Amino acid sequence: MIRRAFILGGALAVSGCFDRPYYEENAQQKKFIEDLQTIARPALESNNPLKIEDAARKSLSRAAEVGAFADWQGILRTIEGNAQDVAITIEVGPQVSLYAFNDWTLALAGSIADMLSTRSRETPPPGLSDAAIAALKTFRLGERVTLAGKTGAIAGSGLFDLSRLFGKSDADNRQFLQTPRFVARIEALAASKKS
Repeated sequence: MIRRAFILGGALAVSGCFDRPYYEENAQQKKFIEDLQTIARPALESNNPLKIEDAARKSLSRAAEVGAFADWQGILRTIEGNAQDVAITIEVGPQVSLYAFNDWTLALAGSIADMLSTRSRETPPPGLSDAAIAALKTFRLGERVTLAGKTGAIAGSGLFDLSRLFGKSDADNRQFLQTPRFVARIEALAASKKS
């Protein structure tokens, strides 16, 4: 009996070694993470500030290209604020995270940018839908979640990252490439079926 238990226990331990990381379960998410690594690695290895700056811009462009996404897997890392001005960070890959917020002072800043653009004059949507905020109330930090939403131009709101217009130091760009954090609109959050 001990021998069978040892073999069965060993087989379970070995089968756990072949599980895919959570960020590889969705093809779009996996490609996004791989693309970011492909962009960042050569620039960081070159130690050339110009290549690092270019890679940071390419990473932001790649995130904007993703647009709508669904069934991505992530780990809820932070929840800040209250239901009206909540901000969350969800890790969607190794040291890659999405940041969503409902801070209307940022939305008002975007209205100024909208005046200069030909985009719609509508008020930008919040970074988290009401359904996503309701779901947040049931989660704990560190919990694995399934999410859906949008990336790019601060999630389709017409806002853009003003900090990228004024230049960043080499250290800022290097930090961004090592641990990128992208703004997103989160439409849906649910507890992941796999933990």
